[in-house]
Amino acid sequence: MKRKISPVILAAIIILAVSACAPKAAAADKALATAPTDAIIAEGRLLPVSSLDLSFSVPGQVAEVLVKEGDTVKADQVLARLVDSPEAQSALAGAKKEALAAQQALDDYKAAAEVNLAQGQLTAILAKKKLTTARDNFYAGKSTETTARMDEAAGNLKIAQDALKQLEANAGLDPDQVNTLEARLGAANAAVESARAAVDALVLKAAMSGSAADIKILPGQRITAGEVVMAVADFSKWVVETDNLTEVEVVKVKEGQEVEIILDALPDVALKGVVSNINARFEEKRGDITYTVKAILNETNPLMRWGMTAAVKFTP
Repeated sequence: MKRKISPVILAAIIILAVSACAPKAAAADKALATAPTDAIIAEGRLLPVSSLDLSFSVPGQVAEVLVKEGDTVKADQVLARLVDSPEAQSALAGAKKEALAAQQALDDYKAAAEVNLAQGQLTAILAKKKLTTARDNFYAGKSTETTARMDEAAGNLKIAQDALKQLEANAGLDPDQVNTLEARLGAANAAVESARAAVDALVLKAAMSGSAADIKILPGQRITAGEVVMAVADFSKWVVETDNLTEVEVVKVKEGQEVEIILDALPDVALKGVVSNINARFEEKRGDITYTVKAILNETNPLMRWGMTAAVKFTP
């Protein structure tokens, strides 16, 4: 047999249900109550003026975390490290050794420019003497052999003279040899940069100045490449971002326009702000074309927290 709920108990249940929903809608209700009939009310999210999520580009095990939640950090400050990779360190050492050898070979060759020029001159002189001897032998007794030796000597002289001209035109250096040595050095330096990047990838640095936030890692923890491990945020100012202004509403909003913002968590505090950005690109949500608008707050409150829900009142 079903028991009947008394009218008094039923009324109490209804009152409790309505009361439970009240905090969620408090900001919007207050904004609506004070808004002119032509005002636009939109729900938004409280965000720091700027923030960046940080992650390692390689997988590994966390060796140390050098900051804690709320610490002030500077750009390029080391925030965390992964366990060192012997392979990466060895590759870097080998690449540096090859780069040093390649640089030395190029420097040595350039330092020998005068010697190269002298050797080129000597080679050309000797080739000319050999041609004279071969020509004398040819005239002394013409034969297939003396003809071949004279032709060979003439060819060697031509090669020596061309090489000497090239050396003289390039201050004693062979351009092909210089290109070969420079290519070796370039490849070695690229290998050093690649190896250094592999080592640097084990260190997480701040990409901007601000405060460390949302730290998700502990020493000994294994992480994957690209996994967000913490964020750096600038809490010196706050913005409210709303992404549900329709195409009909957004044309009534302009940058520099003053807005009133009421946070759900602080329904009795009316904050002033100014529209700082209107996204030019649209989104489609539930069949509506919407645009994202940001408003920067002119004031702060110590009770503000990242991600709080807000009602934004745009008054034309």
